Amino acid sequence: MIELKIPQELGQEDRLVTEEFQEVLDHAHGEGGARVTVLEGTYHIGSVRLYGHTELHLEEGAHLMGSTDIADYTDWGIPTTLAYAQDPFIARIQGIPPHYTRALITAADAEEVAITGEEGSTIDGVGCTDPAGEEGFRGAMGMRICRCRNVRLSGYTFKRSANWSHQVDSCTNVSFEGVTVLGGHDGFNIHHCTNVEIARCMLKCGDDCIAGFDARNVLVDSCYLNTACNAFRLGATNLFVTRCRIVGPGEYPHILEGTYHMHAAIKYYAVKGDTIREDVCNWRFADCSFENPGRLINYDYGSAKGYQTERPLVDLHLVRCTAEGISQSSFFKGRADVPGTLELEDYQLQYAPDEANVGKLCIQLGEGAKLLQENVSYEGEEPLMGPRVVEEDEMKAEVLKKATK
Repeated sequence: MIELKIPQELGQEDRLVTEEFQEVLDHAHGEGGARVTVLEGTYHIGSVRLYGHTELHLEEGAHLMGSTDIADYTDWGIPTTLAYAQDPFIARIQGIPPHYTRALITAADAEEVAITGEEGSTIDGVGCTDPAGEEGFRGAMGMRICRCRNVRLSGYTFKRSANWSHQVDSCTNVSFEGVTVLGGHDGFNIHHCTNVEIARCMLKCGDDCIAGFDARNVLVDSCYLNTACNAFRLGATNLFVTRCRIVGPGEYPHILEGTYHMHAAIKYYAVKGDTIREDVCNWRFADCSFENPGRLINYDYGSAKGYQTERPLVDLHLVRCTAEGISQSSFFKGRADVPGTLELEDYQLQYAPDEANVGKLCIQLGEGAKLLQENVSYEGEEPLMGPRVVEEDEMKAEVLKKATK
């Protein structure tokens, strides 16, 4: 692999250097791949595209600074594999625009793609807003990596994402190692991905830390997750989470709501309008701690508002974990024919419900759902478990949903 460098003088310019930056990436592409190094400096860029067999490496003190003008971003005309974003009903409800997948850095239909950084290197989305974007303000994605194989992301810090920091979809063999995310929206989105490893990462997000549906074989190890939304919002077959610390409230706010509290530590995700190939099964959290998670679990099959209407979750296992400061009642409700199994083993739970949840069960179980317990220590005045209770406001929401179809 040849070695190329982004000219360091570009990092001293107080202007966009997108064209010159892209010229080096195009040179790498023409050579069949290269290691492209970004030297110390601040490089102001709009959208750039990375190709296969290429590593973009940021040295210590190298900073990529996104444009503050949404017109400087593109999706390169590359079709998305996120079918739900093109569903008319979902697009209307969420305000998803046709240019939804514009990004600061894009790689698509490639193999052996890497973005790496040394300590002290950053990529900054500058929170660039788009009045015509999702929810009326979201801007470009941070990174968009689509239909790629053998993806390696490591070492850098991504901050102030204008939408998801990392939109990685329909990829195989993806590694996140030692990546830090600060503020903005989602941290890692892994829709339709297979074989994903996330290790020793620090995610302090305004929105979901790790999200995505129709994923397979996901390992999350030794990570710190802090959020003002959901720590895990996933639909993944074979999910193994070990030695992680999940902490609320968020250090950074949920930008749309202006709030900091964590919504849920574990939330199921199976959205209508996209491809979900199989029932989701084999979720195992081991040796993890949950601090002030709001709800510990939000699995409420059939909830359109929660995007939990497609394939069900078969089983969830929490082993050698602790959860303290749970303030909202959890749901574990499956589909009628697949009610689900929840296992707690060597588990310590502390439930201190907030005002709106006083008198509610710690865990509400759907009809037929199975709860397996072994060596569970529970602290709380309300019962640990009981049947799912559908409240009046939820029933009104269902009526409203049907009326808007």
